[in-house]
Amino acid sequence: MHSKVWLSGLSSEEQKKQLESRLSNMIGVEAVEVNTESQMVTLTYETPANLNTLEKEIYDAGYPVINSYKGER
Repeated sequence: MHSKVWLSGLSSEEQKKQLESRLSNMIGVEAVEVNTESQMVTLTYETPANLNTLEKEIYDAGYPVINSYKGER
């Protein structure tokens, strides 16, 4: 599954690396790309990960989720 999540509050390279690491360590997550300029996270994942748990993890890391798009497999 490929999804995109738009968030707010991500401003530094350090924050980007921490969020990428946090999401990459979740079971089922295959790839994470965080773009600080567009405030977007691109995710590739399989079950047991799902968009809801990934959004919650982003929120718990301190970044409010503005919008998300659930893509195709």
